[in-house]
Amino acid sequence: DYIATGHYARLKRGFPISNFQFPNKSKTKNLKPKTVYKLLESKDKNKDQSYFLYTLNQNQLAKILFPIGKYKKSEVRAIAKKMKLPVHSKPESQDVCFIPDSTSDFIKRNLKLKRGEIKDEKGNILGKHLGLPLYTLGQRKGINIGGQGPFYVIGKNIDKNELIVSNNPKKAGLYSKKMIVNTVNWINQPPKMPAQIMVRTRYRDSLISAIIKPCNSQPKTFNPAFEVIFKKPQRAVTSGQSAVFYGRSGEVFGGGIII
Repeated sequence: DYIATGHYARLKRGFPISNFQFPNKSKTKNLKPKTVYKLLESKDKNKDQSYFLYTLNQNQLAKILFPIGKYKKSEVRAIAKKMKLPVHSKPESQDVCFIPDSTSDFIKRNLKLKRGEIKDEKGNILGKHLGLPLYTLGQRKGINIGGQGPFYVIGKNIDKNELIVSNNPKKAGLYSKKMIVNTVNWINQPPKMPAQIMVRTRYRDSLISAIIKPCNSQPKTFNPAFEVIFKKPQRAVTSGQSAVFYGRSGEVFGGGIII
């Protein structure tokens, strides 16, 4: 049995070269080649959803089908229209598809939020925030304070329930030369370290070149952590979000959580 999903992603099946490297055929007579499954970006790069699928493993990919991954969204709509499906002209969702309203409204309904102060880097109070979970690093929209803005979130003081902002979009605190990624899942085998990879630190961001290697000092966690060094400093690399690792051919190697 298989499960087909509507994700914009592709799957490639193949065999590792190592299965065919025996010079003596007698050694492979009773050896069944192991199928290797590779997760790839979709044909429609604007709709690609491979970023969300990095936690899948080989056993799961063996039972998954991605029927629309080889099409562009416009082609999918045309097929749906030809089949007289009523959703062929349905407007696209602009937020999380399974939430009927906005993400902020969903958070407000399900979390007990505590208001607190918004401060600049010097400690000046600029206003009140509605609850720290509503804001993320680099965010501009929704801060709702006056003055010489716009203002950008550059940090949070969890202990004091304070939101730290700056009106300088090039503030050094917004940019990172590297990051630590934990709870890493490799879809197949991890690359030989250190490895040159492409990485995406949030959905629909561009892929960026980086070097990945094991951390010299491992944090006190259950999973090994990896250090990812960017070719160029990156804006708003945020703890708690996913970092997903790709090859230059669009293959998803795996990913983890930024800490």
